[in-house]
Amino acid sequence: MLRLLAYMMLLFLLTACAGNRVSDLSISLGLTSEYKVAQTAFHQGLIMDARKHLLRIKESDKDYAAAQRFLKEKVEPARLKLLRYYARKGKAEEKKRHWAKAEEAYRMAAELSQQPKALLAYQKKMNLKVRQLRLNRLYQQRQQEDKAWLAWQRAYTPPKGLFVDDAAFAHARKYVRQEFETHMDHTWSLAQYYAQQDQPELAWLYADAFLRLSPGDKKAQDLKNAMKNAVPHGFVFPTEQRPKPKRKTIKLAKQTVQAKDVEALMQQGKWVEAKQKALMLRETDATAADPLLHDIQAQIAVIAESAYQAGNIAFREENIDDAVKHWQQAVRLKPDEQTYVDSLRRGKQIQERLKALKAEEK
Repeated sequence: MLRLLAYMMLLFLLTACAGNRVSDLSISLGLTSEYKVAQTAFHQGLIMDARKHLLRIKESDKDYAAAQRFLKEKVEPARLKLLRYYARKGKAEEKKRHWAKAEEAYRMAAELSQQPKALLAYQKKMNLKVRQLRLNRLYQQRQQEDKAWLAWQRAYTPPKGLFVDDAAFAHARKYVRQEFETHMDHTWSLAQYYAQQDQPELAWLYADAFLRLSPGDKKAQDLKNAMKNAVPHGFVFPTEQRPKPKRKTIKLAKQTVQAKDVEALMQQGKWVEAKQKALMLRETDATAADPLLHDIQAQIAVIAESAYQAGNIAFREENIDDAVKHWQQAVRLKPDEQTYVDSLRRGKQIQERLKALKAEEK
C-alpha cells in the first residue's frame, strides 16, 4: 500500500511533464497498460501516439489480440482519414496563399504518413514562403524605424538665436545618443541571436539594420555576407526601397475617457475593455489610470489562470471542446502568456482532428 502511495505521489509531482513521458512512466510502474494508454490517446485525437503504444504490445501480452484488432479497425482507418484531411487542407491553404497554415497542415499530414517524402517537400516549400514573407514585412518595418532613429539623432540642433552649445539641447542630444547606442546594442544582439538559432535571414536582417545605423562596420558586414550565403536556395533578399508618397488621412478626434468609465466596466466584469479604456485614460491622467490598471491587471491574471486550469481539468476529462473554450478565455485575457497560447494551439489541433474524423464517418 505504501509503495503504491509513493508511486501515486511521484506521478502527481510529474504532472507538469509532457503527457507521453507521464504515460510511459505509468506503464513502467504497472499503473496502466499500453493498450489503455493507446485507447486514451486515440479518443483524444492523438492517433500516432495510440499507434505507437499499440505497436509496442508483444504477442505474449494478454492485450495483444485486442490491440491488433483496435489497430486494424480504428487506428489505421483514422490515420488514413486524417492524412487525407490534412493533405487536402494543405492544398486549400496553399491556394489561399496562407503559407503558415499550409505548412502546418503538410507537417501534420507528413507525421501521419508512412511515406512522407512528398509531403515533407511541400512543407519545405511552404516554410520557405513563410520565411520570405516574414523577412519582407520585417525589412519594411525595420527600414522605417531605422530612418526614424537616424532622424532623431539630428533632431536636437539649437535654432538660430541660441549658442551652439546650449545646455538644454546638449543634454537632450546626450540622452538621444544613449538611447541610440542602446538600440544599436539590441540590434546587434538580435543579429547574433538569430545566427545562433539557425535563422540566417533574420540574422541578415538585423546585421543589415546595424549597418544602416553604423555604416561600414566590419563585423556586421561579415555577418551579413555569411548569413546571405546560409539561406536556402530560392530565397530573395529585399533591397532598399524609396518610401511611397503618404496619403492624406483624416484624423479622428480622440475619445475622452474618465475614471468612472473604467470603473463601470470593472463592475460589469469587462476586464479586457476596462484595460483598454484605462490605457486610454493614462494618456491624459496617469494619476487616475495607474491604480485602476494595477487592479485590472491583477484581476485579469487571476481569471486567466483560473480559466487555464479549468481547461487543463476539462482536457484530462477528455472534454476537448470545453478545454478549448477555457483556454480561449485565458488567451483573450493574457495573449502574451506563452503557456496559454501553446495549450490553446494544441487543443485546437486535437479538436480539429476529432472533427475531421467525425466528418469522414458521415
